Amino acid sequence: MPTPRWPLPFTAGFRLFFPLAAIATLAIMLRTVLILHGGDAPAGNPFTWHGHEMLFGYVAAAVAGFVLTAVPNWTGTQPANGLPLAVLFLLWITARIGLWSGDPAAWAIAADIAFLPAAALVASRPLWSGGKARQWLPIGVIITLGLANAVWHLGPVINAPALPSRALTFTTLLIATLIAVIGGRIIPAFTRNHLRKRDASVEPRATDLRDGLAIGASVATALAELGAPGLVAWLALAAGVLHGIRLYGWRGLSTWRDPLLFILHIGYGWLAVGYLMLGFGMLSAGWSDTWALHGILTGAIGTMTLAVMTRATFGHTGRPLQAGVVMTIAFVAIQGAIVIRLLGPVVGPHAWHVAGVLWSTAFLLFLLRCGPMWLRPRIRA
Repeated sequence: MPTPRWPLPFTAGFRLFFPLAAIATLAIMLRTVLILHGGDAPAGNPFTWHGHEMLFGYVAAAVAGFVLTAVPNWTGTQPANGLPLAVLFLLWITARIGLWSGDPAAWAIAADIAFLPAAALVASRPLWSGGKARQWLPIGVIITLGLANAVWHLGPVINAPALPSRALTFTTLLIATLIAVIGGRIIPAFTRNHLRKRDASVEPRATDLRDGLAIGASVATALAELGAPGLVAWLALAAGVLHGIRLYGWRGLSTWRDPLLFILHIGYGWLAVGYLMLGFGMLSAGWSDTWALHGILTGAIGTMTLAVMTRATFGHTGRPLQAGVVMTIAFVAIQGAIVIRLLGPVVGPHAWHVAGVLWSTAFLLFLLRCGPMWLRPRIRA
C-alpha cells in the first residue's frame, strides 16, 4: 500500500507552526485592540486571556515549530511529519477555538493542556537513541511550560484568582530562560561564521563561566517566582547585568549590516533590558509589574521569535540568509511596537493602539514574505 502523501505544511514543524503562530498573534492583537474600543470581550479578565493566548497560543506554536525543526537538525534525523503533526495541529487549533470565548469547555482545556507535552514527545523521539544533555534541555522546558499552562487552568477550578497571573509570570521567565539557552547556542555561532566570511579581525568571545552565570541567573529568577517571590527582583537585576555582559562579548555591532543576524543581537539585548526593567519595576513604587514584564514579553520574546522563525524558514527552504526589504521593515516595525508599548505610561492611552498596529504589521509582512516558502518545496542548490 503506498504511503499517504501529506500536504507540504505537514512535512516539517516549521512549515505548519510558524504560520499558525503568526496568524494567532495577529488574531489576538486584533481582538485586543477591538476590546479597547469597546468590542466584544472574552469572559473573565480579557487581559488575562490576552496574556494566556500570547504565551500558550502564539509562543507555544513558535517554540513547537522551532524544536520540531531543530532537534532533527541537531541529530541528523528526519523531521516529524504526517500524522504526528496532524495530531499536534488538531490539539492546538481545538484549544484556540475553545479558548476564544474565555470560558472554555473541558474538551478545549484538555486539548490546550495536552499540546505542549505532546509536542515535547514528538520532538524528543530522535533523542532517545543518545541525545546530549543540552539537546534535552529545550524538551524539558517545553514540558515545564505545559505544567505552567495546567496551573493557569487550575486557578478558577480551585478558586485561586492569583494563580493564573503567577503562572503567566513564571511562564514568561521560563521562556526567557529558553531564549538565554538557545540564543547562547545560535547567536555567537552565526556571528562567528558571518565575521569569518568577511575576514574580520574580531570574533565572538568563546563560551566561559559568564555564560553559565547568566543562564543560572535566569533559572534562579524563574524558580524564585515559584518559591521565593521576594528574591525575584534582585535575581532579575543580576540576570539583566549578566546577560548584558554576555551579549557584549558576542560582537553584535559588527553585524549591523546584516539585519537577519543583527536582529538576533537586538532580541537578546531586550532580554537583558527586560530583566532590568522587571527588577527595577518590582522594587519601585508606582511601577506596574505587568508593564515591567513587557521588556521580556514584547522585547525579548517578540523580537527573538520573529527573528528565529524568519531565519529558520529561509535556511530550511534553501533561501539565501538575507533579510531583504520586506523583513527589514518587519524588524523595524516590531521594534517600534516594543518601544511604544513600553512608553505607554508616557505616550498615553493611544500607545496600545499604535503598538498593536506596528506589531501586526511586522507579522503580516512575515506571513507575506515567508508564506510562499512554507508552501513550496525546498530549493536545491
